[in-house]
Amino acid sequence: MKKSLLVVGFLLATVTTVGAQLAESISQNNIKKVKERLGDKLLTTADAVIARHVQAIGGREAVLAVKTLMVKGRNTRFGQGDTPLYRYYGQPHLFKQTRSPEDAGFILSNGEKTWSVSPAGRREVTEWWGISLKHYRIDGNFIDYKRNGIHYEYVGLEGFTTEPFVYYHLLRTYSDGFSEDLYFDVNTGLLHAIWTTSSPIKDSPQVFYEYREIGGVLFPHIWMRVHDKTAPPHLFIVEEVKINEDFGKDFFK
Repeated sequence: MKKSLLVVGFLLATVTTVGAQLAESISQNNIKKVKERLGDKLLTTADAVIARHVQAIGGREAVLAVKTLMVKGRNTRFGQGDTPLYRYYGQPHLFKQTRSPEDAGFILSNGEKTWSVSPAGRREVTEWWGISLKHYRIDGNFIDYKRNGIHYEYVGLEGFTTEPFVYYHLLRTYSDGFSEDLYFDVNTGLLHAIWTTSSPIKDSPQVFYEYREIGGVLFPHIWMRVHDKTAPPHLFIVEEVKINEDFGKDFFK
């Protein structure tokens, strides 16, 4: 019996090793094809990748012309129903999230701190996700990032086995030490995914789809979030985007 278990264990380990080797081979082959196809056009610095992304979404001037942003949508958890969600942004680093415009409870950030606000009062959010929210900006932290103390490192090309796609991989580190891994489509230049490296949940990517033009700027209209391997992923589906509305002077307080 013990011998049989050992044999089964050995076979499983062998299959796993072969599978990993095959995946690595496919990934490297995809990267090789991209290098051959792009040649001298292949981007090799973080600044170049970011500049390509900014240009792809509409350009610096168009992005900076968006002073306020409202994103209305629904959070769809597979098998658990939909939750309405409103996100509001104000230049340069104001953010507010609520389930409805009339809701007395909401999340608020001013770029330095994040609070959970309710009729009972407000509490500063110091968990990792609260720190993440204080970095939310209309420009995605891709414009004037050096002046804002944000450092980008070019990691290289990242290949995936499920699809013949290859991405530029950058590491973003904020002045407070919070870090994220970013992946950009080598063909379009658009941001495809963010892995929040500073999250205690390491397998928690955000993946962006369906970029659509609003006021001269491309915004993703679907993004998927996976919290871990055991919980079902959920989609945020954008239903409406408005730019440059006047929220009022006390809206982000």
